Amino acid sequence: MTEPGIPLVVRRDIQASCERVFHAFTRADLLVQWFTPSPDITIEILRFEFVEGGSFRFRYTMPDGRTSVVGGTYERIDAPRELACSWTWEAPDPLAGVRMHVLFQFIEHDLGTHVVITHNGIPSNAACTVHESGWDGALSSLEEFTLHMLCREQR
Repeated sequence: MTEPGIPLVVRRDIQASCERVFHAFTRADLLVQWFTPSPDITIEILRFEFVEGGSFRFRYTMPDGRTSVVGGTYERIDAPRELACSWTWEAPDPLAGVRMHVLFQFIEHDLGTHVVITHNGIPSNAACTVHESGWDGALSSLEEFTLHMLCREQR
């Protein structure tokens, strides 16, 4: 029997509507502006088929030039409430081949959207810590991105 892995849950309140927050996930040209764990890590979209059953593949480039590639399949798209996908790193990443799952939930509240990321199947505490930091950084980027989107629209 295989271990189910460590579940990780990261949350953030973002002062934007569920529709606006969800929309930031729907296009490659939007993702490249924010879907990164840190401002000094860049993302390149290698594949992006935003439909149920469609696949994605992203390459992250670290400040020192190292790269990491992650890919998966969009398993469920329920706009603007949920987005679920598989999440698998490629070699030479230490987690290469470990199939994980990520669920993004967008819950409306008085001040905007409560975003919940549930990442299942993480194989170790060390990997959980790295992913927690990464998702927290991505949510910070998403928060800033949605704020800038709102400002541009109000001009």
